[in-house]
Amino acid sequence: MRNIDVTKYLAHNKALVDAALGKFFPDENPLFDIMYYSVESGKRIRPILAMASYEANGGRDMGVIMPIACGLELIHTYSLIHDDLPAMDDDDFRRGKAAAHKKFGEAMAILSGDGLYAYAFDLFCKGEGLAAEKLAVVRAVSEAVGPAGVVYGQMLDIGDKEKLPKTMRRIHLNKTAKFIAVAIEVGAIMAKAPKDRISKLHEAGICLGVLFQYTDDILDVVGVKHLLGKTPGKDQASGKVSAPAVYGVEGARFRAKRYADLTKTKFSALGEEFDIFCRITDFVLRRSC
Repeated sequence: MRNIDVTKYLAHNKALVDAALGKFFPDENPLFDIMYYSVESGKRIRPILAMASYEANGGRDMGVIMPIACGLELIHTYSLIHDDLPAMDDDDFRRGKAAAHKKFGEAMAILSGDGLYAYAFDLFCKGEGLAAEKLAVVRAVSEAVGPAGVVYGQMLDIGDKEKLPKTMRRIHLNKTAKFIAVAIEVGAIMAKAPKDRISKLHEAGICLGVLFQYTDDILDVVGVKHLLGKTPGKDQASGKVSAPAVYGVEGARFRAKRYADLTKTKFSALGEEFDIFCRITDFVLRRSC
């Protein structure tokens, strides 16, 4: 994959995820329509990471990983819906359109998030065979997105205003990095990769996830609304513990570059099959949305 154009790679795989997601939303009841409103657009970073890991670890049948990849996107979308609620970050704009609670009301937004979270685990279990691997996926994702991961990170994000590096690191690790890492991990699990490689991929994924949050924090300061698809300046307005708040924008950029270098070192050590992750790392570092 050394000659691959990462922008085209991401666009191609995003299209695959978009098509698969559309098939998982039947016309059975109005709640599916409300859920799909928030799902239908997005960068699909977590699903693509799962797909890339599956392929890099020797997986060949994309039908095996696709439902799991889509499930990750449902959980990510649920987290965004709840994150935007007035009781949380109180944002009216998400993915280039009105946030779910502005479109459907708070009650329906909460229910759509609940539905997406539960439905994700249905997708994790789809298909025949690979029962042990699917159980491992459920365990890993549950830990990464629950009270020891994303939910805890969100609690810290809205509650802890102490602008210290250790506070920021704890928020970044739990709110973002663990979920990014588990996306890579589940691809390896479904490809039946060796446990020691899965562990190393998880470590590299944590570094990539921290980098992703650094760039997200920076874009909240310097980003443009129509490119971001959400409202910039929210972190400073709410007094959040972000990388620019702790280090300043240039200090945050310097540390983001260091995390990018560390991430690429860890992926490179696994072999050239994992070069795609180095390219994704560079893309994350340079991203404008």
